[in-house]
Order: sequence, then C-alpha cells, then structure tokens
Amino acid sequence: MIDQHKETKDGVEDQPLTARQLYQHDPLLVLLKDRWHLSTVWICVGTILLPGSVFLGWWLGWVRMNSTWIVSDTLSILIQTLILFPVIFLIYLRIPGSIASLFNTLKANGVIGEPRKQVSGSKTYEAFVQQMVRWMDNVGWTLAIVLLVACYALYRLLILEPASSSPVPYWMRVCAIVSYWPLMYVTGMSVLRILLALIFTNWLFYRFSLQVRPLHPDGAGGLGAMGNLLWMSVGIMLWEALLLVASVLSRNLIWLSLSEMILLGAIYIALTPALLIGWLLFPHAMMVKARDEMLRPLTDAYQQAFLQSLSSHEYDTRSLVSATRRLTALKQRYDLVHDAFPVWPLETGTLSRIAVTVILPLLLPILTSLITLALHPLGL
Repeated sequence: MIDQHKETKDGVEDQPLTARQLYQHDPLLVLLKDRWHLSTVWICVGTILLPGSVFLGWWLGWVRMNSTWIVSDTLSILIQTLILFPVIFLIYLRIPGSIASLFNTLKANGVIGEPRKQVSGSKTYEAFVQQMVRWMDNVGWTLAIVLLVACYALYRLLILEPASSSPVPYWMRVCAIVSYWPLMYVTGMSVLRILLALIFTNWLFYRFSLQVRPLHPDGAGGLGAMGNLLWMSVGIMLWEALLLVASVLSRNLIWLSLSEMILLGAIYIALTPALLIGWLLFPHAMMVKARDEMLRPLTDAYQQAFLQSLSSHEYDTRSLVSATRRLTALKQRYDLVHDAFPVWPLETGTLSRIAVTVILPLLLPILTSLITLALHPLGL
C-alpha cells in the first residue's frame, strides 16, 4: 500500500499540469482544440468570419431598409466584429494554458514551501493541484454557464425584444442574439476560470509557506508568472468596457437596454477591485509576510546586541567600537535583505503599465462623447 501510494505520488510529481486537464468538460474548447485541432489564429479568424458575417449581414440589411446612415452604428458594428469577438475568444483559449503554466512555474521556481501547520487543507502541493483541477474541470460549471446563457437569451427573445422600441426588425435582432450565444458562453467560462484561478492561487499562498527568490530573473522573486493571468484579467475588464462603449455608440438601435448597461457598469466596478486585490494586494501581503519572517532572526539578533551594549558596564574604547561595529553590521545586513527582497508579484514597470491600462476604461466614456459630438455637426 505504501509503495503504491509512493508510486502514485511520484507519478503526479513527474507530470506537469497541462491545459487539457482544465477543460475536459468544456465541450466547445474540446471541439476546437482536441477534435478539430485548430490553431488559435484560425479560431480567432473564424470568430470574425462566422458570427461577424451574420452581424455584418444584419447591419447591411438594416442600411438597405433605412435612408439614414449613422456612422456611430458602423463604428459599433466594427468594434464588436473586429475586436470584441476575436479578443474574448483569444482570452478564452489562452486561460487554461496560462493557469497550467502558472502552477508549473511556481513549482519549478521553488517558491512554494512546506504547508503551514496552523492551516488545514492539502498536505502536499501535488494534492493541492489535483484539488484545483477537480474544481476547475467540473461539468457543473459548464452546465451552469449554459443554463445562464440560455435563460438570458430566452429573456431577450421572448420578453425584452418583443417589447423593445428598437427600429430594427425583430427577426434581425433574433439573428444578432443567436450570433452572440457562443460569445456569451465564452465570456462566462473565461470569467469563471479567472476567478477560480484567482481563488486557488491565493489559497495556495495561504496554505503553503512562500519562499521568495530575491535574485530570480523575473524580478518578482519567482512569482512573475502571475503576470499572464493578471493581464488577461485586465483584458476582460477592458473588453467589458469596450462592449459598453459599443452599446452606447449604437444606442439609437437600443441594442442593450438601460438596465443592462447599468448592470455591465456595476459588474465592471465590482470586478475591477476584486481582480486587482486578488492578483496584486493579497500576494503582496504574503510576500511582505515572507520577507518579515526572513528578517525576524536579524531583528532578534539586533535587539539582543543592542540590549547587551546598553547593559554592559565596559566603556573602554575597544568594547564600544566592537559593540558599535556589530550593531552596524546587523543593520546593514537588515537593510540589504529588506531592499533585495521583492514584495510585489510583478516588476515595477509592469505594475505601472497595468495601472495605466486599468484607468483607460474611465476615459472611454469621454472618448465616446467626443466621437458623438464630432459626428453630430456632420449630421451623421
């Protein structure tokens, strides 16, 4: 029994986590990647050509039926077809690989130490990863997303659209909603995987001791691999903000109701701080804790030497110089470790770029207003 357990454990240790382990119950991703073996480029092109062609056909039919041609509607259609569709599919395709790469890199860099005794949970890193895989690749999530998308689509088709005052014919709006079904599913699965990865990454840092590598080439103590998922989280936030902008540009078509746009804005406001706190502030707190644990012996040694120097009754020059040199050496060692120890999971330059990127959605409403004001005098 012991040999069998050891063999299983060694087998798990020798096998790195793969992206395929995280999406076996995702039928769309299995179809695209495992059955059809399509590359990411061709999938993104397909998301432009297939739903994009339906959307463009819907728009061309609308233009032929109306004498008024509004440039803002064209901008909205182009943003959705050429940017929103392929970008969200690109994020959807890359998230499983980024999650697998993160946990494999953390293990390879040796930043995950022994489990904390005061915290209950998985006893080994391998058991923790297997638990994460069971949660991530759960058919229940797929069914929940499909049910949510189906309920929302039925709500739009049977309740919202028939009562809408949109000038677009009902059958055209139905075609547009149908073309959005894969997009809604992909968006739901992407957000779900990002949130699960966020939860398990932070739980990993809480469950196991963190062994930060001060001189690691990634500039983040061996935790730089978190940057990929952080950028994808930022990408989802920007995608949502851009979707809201596209809806505002085509507001004369009443593509999204006011309540739906308010809901999108509320989701963005709630999701942004949650993702930033999860990917940055909590790991930062754990890295500071790891640094403090590393500095504690130096702090204790300095305190002991300091008290000894004060309690000593020897005031000759040699004793004073010796005590002062020891205190100075301990202080210099403390400062060296303190300054060399990274306390953010990303480099400073990357943090600055992320901050600028997060601020961009706040400027999008201003940009939308400027576009509207510029087109209004032209009668467009």
